[in-house]
Parts: sequence; C-alpha cells; structure tokens
Amino acid sequence: MGVFVNDRDLFLEFLDEGSVLIGAGSKVFQGRSEFAKWPLNPPGIEARNVMFYPLYTNRPDEVTVVGTYLLSGPCIHGTVNQRVTTSLKKVDGKWIIRLSHFSNEWPMGKPGTSSQPAAEPPAPKRLQLRTEDGLAFVNPDDIVYAESSGKRCVLHFRDRTLPVNLLLRKLCDQLPDQFVRTSRFYVVNVLYVQGVGKDGIVFSTGEKLSVPERRIKEIQVEIGSAVTRAFR
Repeated sequence: MGVFVNDRDLFLEFLDEGSVLIGAGSKVFQGRSEFAKWPLNPPGIEARNVMFYPLYTNRPDEVTVVGTYLLSGPCIHGTVNQRVTTSLKKVDGKWIIRLSHFSNEWPMGKPGTSSQPAAEPPAPKRLQLRTEDGLAFVNPDDIVYAESSGKRCVLHFRDRTLPVNLLLRKLCDQLPDQFVRTSRFYVVNVLYVQGVGKDGIVFSTGEKLSVPERRIKEIQVEIGSAVTRAFR
C-alpha cells in the first residue's frame, strides 16, 4: 500500500520501464520513470480493511495478486471501496510488476450525507432469469458461483441461493469474462476466489469447491488469466 501512504520508494522497487499501471480514474503510467514523476497524494489518505491474496499459476516465475481495501481522506468524497489486481513476473531473481490495475468497486457515502464520487462506473448489465416464481433480475457481480442441478442450475450468492430454470451451459453464455467454467457442474466468479490448491477452490465467503488434483494447475492458470482479463 505504499502508493497511498506516500512511501513511493517501496512501490518503485517493483517497477521497471516495462511496467504498466492503470489508475482508478483510467490514468495510465507507462514505466517506472513516468510513475515517479506523478505528484504524491495529499497527507491524510487512509486505507482500511486491507486484504491481499495471490492467485497461483503453474509457473514459479509468475503470480497474480488481488487486493481490496476502503480508501478515504482528502480529495475523496466519502469512502471508496477499491480493488487492485497486479500481475508480477520474476526477472533476474527480482519480482517486477507487469500490469497493475486499480478500480473503484462502489461508493460508500459518509453517514448522514448523500455525497458520491464525481464519476461512478456504469451499472453492470443485469441478467433476466426465469425461476419457479417468475422472473429474477440478477447482477452477475453478485454471483459467487453457479452449479448444475439437472435441467436447472443454482446460483450461489454471499447470503442466499437461487434456483433458475436454465442449463448451466446456457447461463455461461450470458456471463461476463470474470467467470470460469471449472467443470461440467460449476462456473465460478474469479472475483470471489481466494485461492486454488489441494483444498479445492476457496472463496472469500468461506465456501469451498473440490477440484480433482490432476486439474489444480490447469484451473489455477484459467482463474489467473480471467482475473487479468477482467481488469484490462
């Protein structure tokens, strides 16, 4: 988090002239020297609830790291939930950032106020899905994973499940790039994946899905690629 506490040297250690940084406001920095010229944040910027986790690949010299945090302070309206996705590669024994993308997840106004950031990201397209009770309108970002259940599938959210009258393969055709089909029975939202290993796919919600040991490395690569693709 050296970017926000103004410990620029800490962050610059991981950059070279091939590094690309994309800010939450779509500002793009091409290389270490360009980022080093950018003005420091004003004093008082605070990052809270910071959590980082790696998405491992089958290459010992590459890794993708995802971080989430709450950002507040001068020049920020209220509190903003941000996510950073960073792909690193080991070059001559040293880890170097190849691509780092910062994105605003959603605005959180101060209690008792209606302040919002000046520009909010466009609302994601909602899915229109048939259920036993009629129609359900679902934000795909809210789906943790979906599983096949006969001729239907079940959507799993952080706090509930929703059976829908749709084959899993038909659902996959409607889902954005952040979803990966890990087997005939499951499709997962990589934004909730905390790790993939012998314990299976571990979600930030605490849930787990088992994975055949022979497919662990393959799924690690697929999920790591999807995370990078989703934030380009």
